[in-house]
Amino acid sequence: MSFIRHTNCPKCGSRDNLAEYTDGSYCFGCGYTKKNNDLASARLRLSPTVSEDSSSFDLDVDYNIPKEPMQWLLQYGLTKQDAESYKIGWNNDNQMLVLLNTPEYYQGRNFSGYGAKYRSKGKKPLIFYGLGDTLVCVEDVVSSIKVVKSNGGVCATPLLGSTMPLKLTETILERFKNVKIWLDRDKAVEAVKMARNLKQKGINADVIITPKDPKEYNTGEIVEWLKNR
Repeated sequence: MSFIRHTNCPKCGSRDNLAEYTDGSYCFGCGYTKKNNDLASARLRLSPTVSEDSSSFDLDVDYNIPKEPMQWLLQYGLTKQDAESYKIGWNNDNQMLVLLNTPEYYQGRNFSGYGAKYRSKGKKPLIFYGLGDTLVCVEDVVSSIKVVKSNGGVCATPLLGSTMPLKLTETILERFKNVKIWLDRDKAVEAVKMARNLKQKGINADVIITPKDPKEYNTGEIVEWLKNR
């Protein structure tokens, strides 16, 4: 299976949440799934996918995740089914659990035993999980998935760091009524600044500050933190 592009979702209407692969499509927003079984798709699966963007990455991703990285996901309440649904896989060359993989960017958890804990490269994309008019901004992919699993009425986006790009602010203005910014505790000042900037643009924005980052909490705790802000 190879990644082709991000495009419009026929179910939820998102402009770029539908990921097309050689063997089907998956929407990171609403979960819409489509399998390709026609002859043209079969031919495409047998041929290499070439991106027109010279900055694209061709990671070899295996969706049979080894025991150690799978245990790492399980400690945060993410199952094998979750990994399949959100296209989380294993890159053996780099001993890396690939959390996000687009034509222009990848991010993964390093299990090689040396180097940085997380590896990433490329231009950060805007990725949205779930549906709802409330957007929860968190730092990482696992936290986004945990938030959406805990509360189906919200949408979550990983900032892939602790800054909010201008493109995300523009998208918020178009799509969302409320925003909750929930970063790691050591980024509380940055979160407050983000909320202040959004409020200046007329957006209803709140900050959630907790002792631990979102993925460290269970479902009930996440629901309570979101409800109280």
